[in-house]
Amino acid sequence: MGPQRKILIFENSFILANYLLKLWQTIAQQSIADHNQFNAALSGGRTPAEFYCRLSTIDDDALWQKTHLFLGDEHFVPAGDKENNYRMIKANLIDYIHIPRANVHAITTDVENAAVAAEHLKHELVGHFSCQRKPLPTFDLILLGIGEDGHTASLFPGMDNIADPNLVTVPVSLPHLKNDRVSLSLSVINSARYVIFLVLGAQKDAIMRKILEENFTCPASRVSPADGELIFLLDKEAARKLSKSFIYAHGQDTLSLKQE
Repeated sequence: MGPQRKILIFENSFILANYLLKLWQTIAQQSIADHNQFNAALSGGRTPAEFYCRLSTIDDDALWQKTHLFLGDEHFVPAGDKENNYRMIKANLIDYIHIPRANVHAITTDVENAAVAAEHLKHELVGHFSCQRKPLPTFDLILLGIGEDGHTASLFPGMDNIADPNLVTVPVSLPHLKNDRVSLSLSVINSARYVIFLVLGAQKDAIMRKILEENFTCPASRVSPADGELIFLLDKEAARKLSKSFIYAHGQDTLSLKQE
């Protein structure tokens, strides 16, 4: 990992969500000032739901009008399925904010298969980010989780194409997965200006020690933005197996913490 990595540990998820809410607003305002738009990719699963509820309280029409929300990955299931990431994000965030419908970019799942859905997402991303004139879409912020096996978004250990620098999106079909999936590529993730990992709970303590202290190779450990900043936000349960060499402050105002 590069020198831009920051690791912040919080007493509980409420304090963490408070910090992330402030950080989101700061990055959004910086992005809008810089290029008149804020482009964010959101993670699914259960972990970010509390943060999305907090984010839904931002009553700033000017900010939401210039915000575009994408998903980092999606289960290839119908829109109403309980496994559908967009369904969770909609219920906790999108239904409560004044964001133009055209600014919300769900991953379509009403097509033939995940490969077709991944191609649709690729074309949408390339079209949306075309004004950047860069080889890959550059998100202002990508919010990610980490699985106990070290996967992130829907990039899993053992996937043979994870390092392909030309991929924008990836269809995912693996024997151990209940559903096929669609994911942003590692290259797109590593092109972002800010990548934030949100990690909660004791069940993540072992993988976080492996990633942060033991140089364990997995998709999450390969996230390293080339020209951006990488931030890990952990609650104390997810951080409990980290060594004593990691010294952090706890609380709402810990804005400049980094590994010693």
